[in-house]
Amino acid sequence: MHQGFRCPPNPNLVAGLPSILIDKGNFEKVLGDFWRRKVNLLYFLMLIGTQTLHPSRNQSFMTDQNEEDLLHCIHQIEDWQGKKLHYERVTGGITNPNWKVVVEGQAYFVKIPGKGTEAFIDRRNAHAASLIAARAGIGPRVCYFLDDKGVEVQEWLDGYRPLNFGDVYNPKIFTAMVENIRKFHQNPGGSLPLTQTPFEQTRIWIRLAKEQKSYLPPEMPRMEWLVDQIEEAVLVAGINFVPCHNDYWTANYLYNENTPDLKLIDYEYAAMSDECWDFADISTGNYFTEGMDVAWIRHYNGTYDEMKFARFKLYKILKDIAWSMWSLLQARNSTVQDFDYYNWFGSKMARLRQNWNDPRMDYWLNLLKGGSIF
Repeated sequence: MHQGFRCPPNPNLVAGLPSILIDKGNFEKVLGDFWRRKVNLLYFLMLIGTQTLHPSRNQSFMTDQNEEDLLHCIHQIEDWQGKKLHYERVTGGITNPNWKVVVEGQAYFVKIPGKGTEAFIDRRNAHAASLIAARAGIGPRVCYFLDDKGVEVQEWLDGYRPLNFGDVYNPKIFTAMVENIRKFHQNPGGSLPLTQTPFEQTRIWIRLAKEQKSYLPPEMPRMEWLVDQIEEAVLVAGINFVPCHNDYWTANYLYNENTPDLKLIDYEYAAMSDECWDFADISTGNYFTEGMDVAWIRHYNGTYDEMKFARFKLYKILKDIAWSMWSLLQARNSTVQDFDYYNWFGSKMARLRQNWNDPRMDYWLNLLKGGSIF
């Protein structure tokens, strides 16, 4: 954790720094990439006129690109200039590098766009979704948005913890998750700039994985055929577009044991889409049982609906196709540390290989198309 660094109100040069730091280009040529990041940090501090920087006892000045990006963003937030702050990495994110920044005692969550995510994430749309969630009371308050960089700064949720996979078996938490999603879907006046069907989102990730020459599994022809078959059935039945989150990984839920309150974070993949696409995401992301899928429909809808259940189950197949492609993209591009994207890919493919053999699949397809079930 870095401590005690003050952002000045004006970017003035710091007197007394060695001249070799000013001639940054020559220094880089001599020492190469290893020293480049160290020099970048010192050079950045020189440019913004840093008065003091006191790293923690065992912390060197060495930075990586994620930290350099954070420092540049810090300097862009006018309210933080001239104030003491410190920052530390927040682990657990698998799309973006995340940080906790404390400015004179006030803590913030800062999300830096992950490398390569500009190809499939619309940051302005994600910001609009965050604002809808905040208004609905299910998301954290949004404090700043750096439009040119797509960086979003939110309040730090003290006293909250990420849900774990075991939490979804708690009936109270399960019901709270249903209510949480329904508030996002049905928020009055809530509409997003981006409309994206489940099939469009899935095909974007398939296309990018091919273009970027990621590893592709041998089952790709069958996977693409399934996308076509499910799309044909769903479009016959029609889609009721609502704001969808599209990324209900367990860690995107934060829970306060004392309140109790449940917040939903990370709206990068949000779009106007099918509510059942969200159902499928939370089910696959949290390893719901068949009984939990049925219970979800009943809690959300007030009663069991076979048509919605069929759509839900077909989308679960589609979700594993989509997220397996996403995993391969991230494995190639992401700078997020300590996450095994191929393991994530493997878990999606293992379930997909089981679910596409479900004997009910033809029944679900025919039901949505209004065809004969006999």
